[in-house]
Amino acid sequence: MINNIYLLQSDTVNFCSLIQNYPSNEESIIGRAASQNWNPFPDFHDLIHLELRRSDTGKSNYKFDFSSSLSPFFIISDFTLNLLGDILCPRGQIIPVSTKSKSKDFYGYYPTNAISNCLNMKLSNYESYQDKLLIETPILNKNRITDEYLFSIDEDISRVFVTEKFKARVEQSGLLGFDFSIKIETI
Repeated sequence: MINNIYLLQSDTVNFCSLIQNYPSNEESIIGRAASQNWNPFPDFHDLIHLELRRSDTGKSNYKFDFSSSLSPFFIISDFTLNLLGDILCPRGQIIPVSTKSKSKDFYGYYPTNAISNCLNMKLSNYESYQDKLLIETPILNKNRITDEYLFSIDEDISRVFVTEKFKARVEQSGLLGFDFSIKIETI
C-alpha cells in the first residue's frame, strides 16, 4: 500500500546544485528531457557539461549527492548510483555528465516510468495550453500509483514523485541534498 507521496527535489538552501553550461545554439537538457515525454533518449552521445551553483546560503562545494536544478533531468552522485541503483536503473536512464569535481563522479538520471491517468483532473489545479497541461497543484489518484518507489505521470512533463519507501531508503543511506518537504495530496 502506498502511503505518502513526495515531490522529488533537492535542498538548495543547505547544498549546492549543478546547472548546465551549453552553447546558445543548443537546446538545454531541461528542454530536451521534457520533449522526451518520459521516453528514453535514443542513442544519447552528447556529454552534458555542468557547473557548480552555490547553495542559497553561499556554500560552494560538491558535498551533495543529488541535484534537481535541471528537472526532469536529475544529477546523482556515484554514491547515489551505488546505493539506489536497484531503484533508479529499472525506472530510468543513466546518462554521462561532466563536472569539475575532483572528489566524486556525477551522472545524469532521466526517469522513464510514467504512469497514465494518475492525475485527478477534477481536483488538481491546472490550465490547458497548446494541448498540454500546465499543472500548478497536482492531486494524484492513489489507486493508479503502481510503483512503490519512484514515478512520473503522463500528464506532467516535469515532476517526478517518490514514495515513503524511497524517502526511507535515502534517509537510511545518508545521502545528501534530497528535500522531501513537499508532500503530494492523493485521494
